[in-house]
Amino acid sequence: MRTTCILCLIPLLACAPSLRAQDYMSLEECIRITLENNYRIKIARVEREVAENNVTISQYLPTVTVDGRQNQSVLDAETETSGSTNRIADGRTDTYNAGVTLNWRLFDGLAMFHTHSRQKEQLAMSDQQLKMTVDNLISSLCVEYYNILMQQKRLEAARYSLVLSEERYAQAEEMYGIGVVSGLELRQAKIDLNADSSKLVRQEETLRNAYVRLNTIMNTSLNRQGFVKDTIVLAPKMPYDEVHSRVLAQNNMLRIARHGIQISGHDLRIARAALFPTLNFGTGYTYNRTEANKAATTYNRNNGFNWGLSLSWPVFSGLETARRIRNAELNVKSQNYSYQQLENEVLGDVTLLYNTYENNILLIAFEQESAAVAQTSLDIAMARYKLGNLSGLEFRDYQKNYLDAVDRQWNAMYLAKTTEISLRLMAGELQ
Repeated sequence: MRTTCILCLIPLLACAPSLRAQDYMSLEECIRITLENNYRIKIARVEREVAENNVTISQYLPTVTVDGRQNQSVLDAETETSGSTNRIADGRTDTYNAGVTLNWRLFDGLAMFHTHSRQKEQLAMSDQQLKMTVDNLISSLCVEYYNILMQQKRLEAARYSLVLSEERYAQAEEMYGIGVVSGLELRQAKIDLNADSSKLVRQEETLRNAYVRLNTIMNTSLNRQGFVKDTIVLAPKMPYDEVHSRVLAQNNMLRIARHGIQISGHDLRIARAALFPTLNFGTGYTYNRTEANKAATTYNRNNGFNWGLSLSWPVFSGLETARRIRNAELNVKSQNYSYQQLENEVLGDVTLLYNTYENNILLIAFEQESAAVAQTSLDIAMARYKLGNLSGLEFRDYQKNYLDAVDRQWNAMYLAKTTEISLRLMAGELQ
């Protein structure tokens, strides 16, 4: 009866920190807070805004320049003509210039169009990088969230084991008092009780640290504890072929690499545009005025509009254009090779991860059965120990087997869930 009552109290003991927290947070709520508070996501969003600001149509538009200048000079002049000498002292000249100029590039080998397309491709890459940052953080958050659930189950098992060790020590102390067992059995029971107490303290520390890591990701108070109350539930098993195809289509790193290939293609077309002529249209309005107090012409002014077309064609640039084009072609080839290498590595990682995922799913059934058997065996061993039909060392073996079985059971469930999360991360499905 006493053991039964203890078993009923275990869930309440395990939930005590959560009850003090007054409210629980689901995984979805933790993800929402992370998306709002995490600094890495904020930084990635700012970088995305920069990329959006860089998408511009300025290369299609004309430039307008307004300039003005005023210049004043005071000169002494001396001239000789047919034997006569003319001297001018302190001759002052004032000059005023102002103008408005418009320049519009009409054709540049289509470089302006490829530049705009490159900017849009960079924005798409920035969007994908933001998504990858969010996916990675959600993955880390989920791993820590389920780690807390596993550590809570380990804490429950450690508390239960400590209760049994306390019962064993009390039983051994009582039996030692009436001379049924030796002092060696009593001392061994005390050693095991202290060991279980230490294990409980270490497990409580492990759980607190897990909460600190989760709070760090969410950027909330690091002292918050006990707000996770959930269970580990696996999603339906994902077929390998489906995972393989989704990774090829949606993997964040592969998508970013594909954008890199597109950008290198635009760089090549921009480099080739230098082989074509450029055509510019220019127009403007100018105003000039000159005033001289001792010159033959003391006042001069002209103003008016001007316009025209200019054509420029670089016939020879010292092979510099050819060098740039060749480097751009090599960069395209390098980007394609890099993509193929990355794809091969990603698919290799997915295959290894999927094998681990399948094995973890298989292990769950075995470990759940082992934990149930270990629980029953421990209850029977406790009853036999109280009747004196089982030694303390034998009981300790059953106790250790129970703790190991529970640890393996929740570790298998945790590993299966984390590998499932990793597969969904690689398939770009966490959002």
